[in-house]
Amino acid sequence: MWALLAVGWLVFASWWAIVLGRESTAALARAAGLLGAILVTCTVVMMAWTRYNIWIASRGKRGQSSLYIPMQWERDTLGRFLELPARDVAQTASEVRIAVRDGVKSYVIAREGTS
Repeated sequence: MWALLAVGWLVFASWWAIVLGRESTAALARAAGLLGAILVTCTVVMMAWTRYNIWIASRGKRGQSSLYIPMQWERDTLGRFLELPARDVAQTASEVRIAVRDGVKSYVIAREGTS
């Protein structure tokens, strides 16, 4: 299997060696320029499309198929009430544990040195 794969790559490389040997430097430079232009164009279009989609999402209007549903932090998807720590504390905590007590889902900041 590996031998066939190696032979295939050798044939591929040898044909490219023949092609590159017959072409002029100007033709190769033109081809490289064309490939570069295509790459730059694709990158710019992709970046513009991504920014456009982010802009649409930030407005909250995504069309009919995927309507924007804002997050509600009172309950989780199973209907349990959420008890959340302060945002700045939770963002800087190295460990946050999740516990369910009496039907309330609590996010608890773990103390350093406890496991």
